[in-house]
Amino acid sequence: MFKIGEFSKLAQVSVRMLRYYDEQGLLPPAKVDQESGYRFYHVSQLSTLQKIILLKNLKFSTAEIKALIADDLTDEYFQQQLRKKYQQIEATILEEQKRLLQLAKTIEQIEEPQEQNLHVIFRALPSEAVVSFRKIIPSYYHEGELWQEFGELLQEEQLDYLKQTPDNFTVFHDECYQEEGVDIEICLKVKQILPVKEPLTCYQAERIPLVASIFVIGSYDNIKGAYHYFADWLAENEEYEMLKLSRQVSHRGPDTETDPRNYLTEIQIPITKIS
Repeated sequence: MFKIGEFSKLAQVSVRMLRYYDEQGLLPPAKVDQESGYRFYHVSQLSTLQKIILLKNLKFSTAEIKALIADDLTDEYFQQQLRKKYQQIEATILEEQKRLLQLAKTIEQIEEPQEQNLHVIFRALPSEAVVSFRKIIPSYYHEGELWQEFGELLQEEQLDYLKQTPDNFTVFHDECYQEEGVDIEICLKVKQILPVKEPLTCYQAERIPLVASIFVIGSYDNIKGAYHYFADWLAENEEYEMLKLSRQVSHRGPDTETDPRNYLTEIQIPITKIS
């Protein structure tokens, strides 16, 4: 048996931390003298202490550590929990990398501001034959994966597409902005309506009498600013109100451009004149 000071020196862990681990129920002393209150530790507790320190450094919670230092713990369960924590940390790193990228873009925009030359253009959208794929996806950033899935489904179909620009559009079916679970429909224009296999549909899209069209140059991060611009435009033009089912058209995107600065996206927001 070792006194707490001796055990601290041998373990290279401060007395303060040993008392903290005791308070947390992670490593109580092997024996406490009832008269003096002195704490004594057994040599076998060194390995347990090292495991506690390792798990603490790996961001395991106190409750998780308690479960992982139990005497009846199997090596298989321990490995499973290590893999689970690996995946959690990996996901956290990806999120932090996104934040770093956002920070870098924000700094770049402050240092080298790029003013968007935005305008609202009135347009009418004709009725057109389309083949579409509608699905609820995790977020707006997953639209590219949906187009890839759409392309794979289309390989089995015998459709005659309209080879003109733009030949595509995306319809947003949610009434408001969604943090997750986004209901979108992606469409390609075709020359005629033909039967297709589910989950695809082929139909005649309705004519939209009036949309506010805004062209956005650059990466998709610029789209939010375009919506803010449209909000200011609506505030100044109170005789108009926006309707549902806004669209987005990719005139130049990842399929044709390697540099996001060359992307050209068109936002189409249905509007109506109320006075």
